[in-house]
Amino acid sequence: MLPSSKIWLYRITHLDNLGWILKHGIASGVSELADPGFISIGDNTLIEFREDMDIPVSPFGKFSEYIPFYFGPRAPMLYQIATGYDGIKKIPQSNIIYLVSRLDIIQSAGLQFIFTDGHARATITTFFTANETKKLKELDWSVIYSTDWKNTEQDKDRQRRKQAECLIKDFIPTTCVERILVFDENSHEKVLSLIHESNLSIPVQIKKAAYYDPL
Repeated sequence: MLPSSKIWLYRITHLDNLGWILKHGIASGVSELADPGFISIGDNTLIEFREDMDIPVSPFGKFSEYIPFYFGPRAPMLYQIATGYDGIKKIPQSNIIYLVSRLDIIQSAGLQFIFTDGHARATITTFFTANETKKLKELDWSVIYSTDWKNTEQDKDRQRRKQAECLIKDFIPTTCVERILVFDENSHEKVLSLIHESNLSIPVQIKKAAYYDPL
């Protein structure tokens, strides 16, 4: 079942990427509007692998042409970034922000998108087109919003389903950012300052529940 009529979308990025985003929007890595100084976070091996992946549904193309969002907060990747788990470069959560949008905002802006029922790299993951939004009810919303996403002996697929994605093609204007979530007061002040400098008005919230306990 869908959690509500509003489908929220969450993208984590380094706080130092925000200045460019506020001025130019959110661009895919191959866009002409991509930030030349973009700071990548997460598993670089996975990022490089996904860049060349073919998108199997309309509007097709390569994964590098899309901007990924999760349907829920506290993704496994954020845990890896926060802890340095499995060789991932460790980054303080105070330097990680959430860009939050909603699916209806993306639709109203006329942007192309697809979505998945789990991590896009997994071979068993199903891809859906923008015309198949009725299939959103088939996503595992209980695990998407769960704070405990570890696989179990009874269910060895929880982590994949937790990472269901909405992939938006090419570019997202800043007007589609509904709010920004931050880890602490220090991050809050930095983000508010950048928004003020850009003459924009985007709500900023300290949302510890979207992060992992201090690690």
